[in-house]
Amino acid sequence: MSRRPKKYPINDIRSRFQTVALDNKYQVFIEPNLNVYNAAADVGISRRFIDEDLGLYVSDAVLPGSSFADVEVSGDRQGVTERMPFKRIYDDVTFTFMVDREYKVLRYFEAWMQLINPLHGDTDGKADNQVMTLNYPKDYKCTMSIMKFNKDYFKRGIGFAYYCFVRSWPLSMSSVPVNYDSGSVLKLNVTFRYERYVMENVTKGMLRSGWKGYSDSFDPWLGTLPSAYQRYESNLQNTQDDRENDNLEDVTYIGPYGNWGREEQKKLNDRGMGWYNLWGLL
Repeated sequence: MSRRPKKYPINDIRSRFQTVALDNKYQVFIEPNLNVYNAAADVGISRRFIDEDLGLYVSDAVLPGSSFADVEVSGDRQGVTERMPFKRIYDDVTFTFMVDREYKVLRYFEAWMQLINPLHGDTDGKADNQVMTLNYPKDYKCTMSIMKFNKDYFKRGIGFAYYCFVRSWPLSMSSVPVNYDSGSVLKLNVTFRYERYVMENVTKGMLRSGWKGYSDSFDPWLGTLPSAYQRYESNLQNTQDDRENDNLEDVTYIGPYGNWGREEQKKLNDRGMGWYNLWGLL
């Protein structure tokens, strides 16, 4: 049934709009790994500054967004063209940092960029034959987060949105303009890229299911042991069989199911079926 307009008293409308969120209550947290901490320490930036002060210098931030890449599907239904998503795309985020009077903010991000793409050659980096390399992602990708809250959060503890950026890294540092005008706060724009974001109390992980049950692997064929094998193991002590007459030692079997898998393999061999068929029967 289609919806119809509803008449609201003005007091109901006013009460709803008095509870909207404002955009000026937030905090950014940067959680580097040990390599980034050490790179910052090499240029004179303390861990305390990174943990406590750096996030407070963010004067402008964004809450992350995402979109889907889709593909056109034609012919599944006659005369109908559909579009199906096949990949989720996470938007880059740009944070604006106010630069402190000791320029620690600038030096921190330059050190992070230098960790990603180090120079080799003279120690001052000014030689004509300097060589540039790239480090492994695990060395420089870190966790970042942003929390958007309301002004009554510290009293009531509710009303917030928390985003965690998984394996983030600085994609670019913008040029910082300076001039001879009356003077304003020096600001640095840093764009971050990340693998995905997680929204607290919203994003949930799901167990990956394969042919053999739930899997802790990215291989969909793997999973927990089948119930038949579990029953076999639980009844092993009370079951008397003729395993010694089956000559299982001559059966070639590669798999995690021990004698039970070897017995099943022998049954397939007796029927003239190859080892690869065993997995389809479990």
